[in-house]
Amino acid sequence: MGTDPKKHLTETDSIRTIVQNTEREDVDATARKLVERLRQLERDQWRINSELRSIRMALDVAGVRPSYKFKELADPRESEYVRSEPFKKNTLAETCYTILRDFKPEWLTKSQVEYLAIRGGYNFSTTDSKNSIDVTLRRMAGAGKIEADKVRGSRGSKYRFIPEPIEVEQEAKAQ
Repeated sequence: MGTDPKKHLTETDSIRTIVQNTEREDVDATARKLVERLRQLERDQWRINSELRSIRMALDVAGVRPSYKFKELADPRESEYVRSEPFKKNTLAETCYTILRDFKPEWLTKSQVEYLAIRGGYNFSTTDSKNSIDVTLRRMAGAGKIEADKVRGSRGSKYRFIPEPIEVEQEAKAQ
């Protein structure tokens, strides 16, 4: 039992091999259209993934996007923000608090919090959203709701979530 000499390999992907008959009259027109559409979608996917990597890298270099272990990929938390838009109806303080809680124990800058708020569907009513984030984070830090690492200069201050006493006890028991 050998392979049919009239057939040849036309497409492969990570799961299967698609074999197409070389005689045009024997090839189903629908199958031919599907194979061509698959090819086009795979090319589009490659182009889109390449553009996504470039944009993510630019945002990383600019310090706007939080640093992730695998920089070329979207962080699952960020992807969930984009998918569910949890901040659409939240106040800015609720949004900032949620972001810092979700990214604990990481330190985030006001630019990174702004980026994640936008990704999560928060609609700023001001033209200077970075200033609104800065004021909100400073107020929250002053009230003891979050921790601040205040730095002057271009580096800027960083903020992080302060675990509730109950959470600290639970983590200690788990260890």
